[in-house]
Amino acid sequence: MKISKSEAPTKVTFKTRPDQENNVLAPWWLEKDKNKAAGFLLASAVHLKQTQEDLYRKAAIYARLYGNQSLYSFAGSNFARMDYTKGLPQDRPTFNLIQSVTDTLVSRISQSRPQPIFLTDNSDYKQRHLAKQLNNFILGEFHNTKMYEKAAMCLRDALVLGTGVLHIYEDFDHKVAVERVLHTELLIDPSEGLYGEPRQIYRQKLMDRSVLLANSPAKYHDMILAAAKAYPDNTADSSKTVSDLIMVVEGWHLRSSKNSNDGRHIIAVSTGAILDEPYEKDKFPFTFLHYSHRFLGFWSQGVAEQLMGTQMELNSILYTISKAIRLVGVPRVFVEQGSKVSNAAHNNEVGTIITFRGTKPSYEVAPSNAPELYAERDKLIAYGYQQSGVSALQASSQKPQGLDSGEAIRTYDDISTDRFASLSRRYDNLFVDATYEIIEKAKEIAEEQGSYSTVYPNKNGTKEIDLPKAGMIEDKFIVQCFTQSSLPKDPAGRLAKVTEMAQSGMITLQEARRLLDYPDLEQVEKLANAAEERILAILDDIIDSGKYQPPDPFMDIALGQQLTTSYINLYATANLEESKMQKLRDFFDQLQAIKQAAMPPPVPQAQPQAVPQAPPQSPLLPNAPQQ
Repeated sequence: MKISKSEAPTKVTFKTRPDQENNVLAPWWLEKDKNKAAGFLLASAVHLKQTQEDLYRKAAIYARLYGNQSLYSFAGSNFARMDYTKGLPQDRPTFNLIQSVTDTLVSRISQSRPQPIFLTDNSDYKQRHLAKQLNNFILGEFHNTKMYEKAAMCLRDALVLGTGVLHIYEDFDHKVAVERVLHTELLIDPSEGLYGEPRQIYRQKLMDRSVLLANSPAKYHDMILAAAKAYPDNTADSSKTVSDLIMVVEGWHLRSSKNSNDGRHIIAVSTGAILDEPYEKDKFPFTFLHYSHRFLGFWSQGVAEQLMGTQMELNSILYTISKAIRLVGVPRVFVEQGSKVSNAAHNNEVGTIITFRGTKPSYEVAPSNAPELYAERDKLIAYGYQQSGVSALQASSQKPQGLDSGEAIRTYDDISTDRFASLSRRYDNLFVDATYEIIEKAKEIAEEQGSYSTVYPNKNGTKEIDLPKAGMIEDKFIVQCFTQSSLPKDPAGRLAKVTEMAQSGMITLQEARRLLDYPDLEQVEKLANAAEERILAILDDIIDSGKYQPPDPFMDIALGQQLTTSYINLYATANLEESKMQKLRDFFDQLQAIKQAAMPPPVPQAQPQAVPQAPPQSPLLPNAPQQ
């Protein structure tokens, strides 16, 4: 539906509807009294939790299929299923196909470390400089929040449970933090999330009471102290704990439009609200990674659900094989009744003499299983790998026999990767979404605290990076994701690809050494690039901060002139400050002076001397001088 400008909505103020004022499931985001709103919030969360028992049941099944550990009834159920004589679970499958597929996909996809890059379009120097600052800033935040480790866990959650979740928030030290969240902690109304775009979301989490007290205003201490104690589940073993945990429920409601005032964010405990603030953003502070979207609904389908039938059938066959082997698959000794055979003679001693009278004892091993059982087992395992797109060779870190050349390995790697192209794109988009959330959260902290900085690790150590001014960040930027390296991971494939690029002239020999990235070449690469890195560092300091460091004779003068000329041409049309442009010119002039001073003085030319004439020759004897 499109609304014309003449029909554009004006600012709307929502009020609680009269027919819902006494209803505990009334819209909590419209209630003015924050304690009443907290009660409505808790009632809505309890209602949604009760109506989504099927979600919890399935999550517990898939978690047990992957790691033999339930998400619920954690203490009581898991302790009850332990065999205390051996200390191991009694129902652990001998071949866990789901775990093998999941760990293989996590290892393969998380090898790439996507780096979000802020790009500008037809921008000047200031915008390019801001984009560079943001790039360094976000890499520093990824390092401090352990984003790559959390993303790998989120990917595993998506494979096992269907959906992985990361929460970007401000921690108690006023820093941006990234937290892995199980999707079972989040509550979404199924009707509202039918098409995957809910307008409100709830999160329930157990928190230590003392931590909440230490980081909350004093006026909420009585409320926190009076909050009821909570446990992970309702089992008897769960309550046998020294922890003092309380349930905290957090709710977000998106505003209906930019002119609406119904956006709200509340954090509540059982005794009331400890935070109540307007929420003016158009998305939730979560980033989601879905493995396979369902036809309808917000939550997705995972590998564990897709392979559940195969794994259960495989478990049944493995159990039958194991039971049959234990029953009849052991050696047996047949002795004729009435024969004189000593039982003590049956031992493992070498050269034992067995005396008998009557029929000789016979040793037999009965066939325990039909060959069809083993064939069916192997077929189910192969089918499970085929269904998930993972080969058994990839799961065991092997390559097909005969693939020895770099080209063949690279082609096989590309074909194997195509099956996960869609999942890899969603994994990259996870970092893009997290980048926007981290920048927005850092802006909010900077506005509250006055500034915000992070530590940016690079090859020269660590460097503290301040968040650029909030006003400049309002400019529109495009964020794209690039993997750390698109080259093959194995040495043969990487060497073949880099060699092809060097032979075709696409890269230099120096760049080829850098792309090989072998540990034993690291020192060689550093020494080979030291001259270029030093010049680039000096030129970048001039561009970024105006800091000037004069050249010296130990520099590569020719390379310095070439790079300085490129910098001058690059920033001449980018509105770079004249003072910095002049420093670039001064740097070039000093390089030219060093080059001229290093030239040897010209060698003076000697005075030309007369060439002596040849003596006259006799016409009779041409080779003899005339007397």
